Amino acid sequence: MKRSQYYSTLAWCLLLFAFSLPLSKSAGNVLLFLIYPMVVAGAIFAKDIRESVMSNIKQPVTLAFILMFAVSFVGIFFSEKYTDGMQTANKFLELLAIYLMLSVLISTLQDKANQYRSAESLLTAFLIGLMALNVIGVMTYLGIVGEKKYVLPLSPLHVHHIWFSNINALGLYAAAAFLLYSRRDLSRGVNLFLYSSLTLAVLCVLLSTSRTAWFGILLTSMVMAFLVSKSRKVFFFIAGAAAIISVVAYLFVPFVHERIHMIGSDISNYSAGDTVTSLGGRFLMWKAALRMFWSNPLIGVGTGDYVPTMAAYVNSGQFPEFLLDFNQPHNMYLFALATNGLPGLIALLYVFYRILKFTLPIVQTGEKNPGREKERLFAFLATATAVHFMISGLTDSFFSIQILRYTFAFIIGVCVRQSVTTPHGPLHDEIIP
Repeated sequence: MKRSQYYSTLAWCLLLFAFSLPLSKSAGNVLLFLIYPMVVAGAIFAKDIRESVMSNIKQPVTLAFILMFAVSFVGIFFSEKYTDGMQTANKFLELLAIYLMLSVLISTLQDKANQYRSAESLLTAFLIGLMALNVIGVMTYLGIVGEKKYVLPLSPLHVHHIWFSNINALGLYAAAAFLLYSRRDLSRGVNLFLYSSLTLAVLCVLLSTSRTAWFGILLTSMVMAFLVSKSRKVFFFIAGAAAIISVVAYLFVPFVHERIHMIGSDISNYSAGDTVTSLGGRFLMWKAALRMFWSNPLIGVGTGDYVPTMAAYVNSGQFPEFLLDFNQPHNMYLFALATNGLPGLIALLYVFYRILKFTLPIVQTGEKNPGREKERLFAFLATATAVHFMISGLTDSFFSIQILRYTFAFIIGVCVRQSVTTPHGPLHDEIIP
């Protein structure tokens, strides 16, 4: 294969991977199966590719993902269930591999000027895939696809409604980043697509009825508004508008009112001893996870032993049996503490620290450096993604869910690269459209 064909094939595989992320786990895995060997083969047989790949391995979040995987891998040896431990550790290895695949290949295939366009193309492909999923979702809700209509929660193509809503949250942030920082450079048709994508994402998040996504988006929006607002008056205006919209939705949208009202009723039922509710189950899982952590704060119960330990608690009568339906405590911080102790939590937090360390200074440059609009686009999206995961991770373990784990690594790989914060990058002809 000629060098130009090799680069072009890799570039199109990356675009297809971005497009498939919201639509098909199997397609994404097949594309990864094709991309990884191609990169390895290129690095082995072509000196310039090898040198370019090796020079770009040191990315801003590489060490953090390695640390997360290393802690999880060591925790396997403290587990009774080695198979479960290896499966969990493999999830963190996937984060590292996908992050490096995007951050290294974008830098390898392009010079810096064209890296921005390539990264934008990948994000656009992701938004097109998400738009396709959302169109299917709306058609499903209206009964055009499937035999039933007006069924909530909305979960098209058998994508769980919480996963569906949170991947839409990431798409919402991506569309917002384009509109904030690239709107003037884009054609009218592309702008129309972005506004349509944004509107459809908001609609699908609402129809998903996921409170995790609702509160995650609301709080993340407040954080991002605070970071990018030119004045505090603008921030308070945005915060006030968001509060008004939230109140109106609560008062006049029946299923929103019902879902929010359930929070109070779940807490009341839990206090009365009825734990078989959404929040009641979470409270019990959090309690069990903390018990696992306190049993061994330094190493936890082991990477693969959350489920066996929960089973032991249930068999001893400490917790109800329905908790065995879940393989994680619906809180990524407590899951890290329970399985890998303090090192697990530190490794998790270090990932977010590294992301925000590189993105926050760029997000906050504002009008002081108008020439960094492209960098701000990527920094805005990466920051919003990290903040959303940090907030929503309080009620779910997103890194245990493939569609969200892959999308997180994809966005961070595209947006948090050394070339975004430094002026130099390897030179190649433009490849990705």
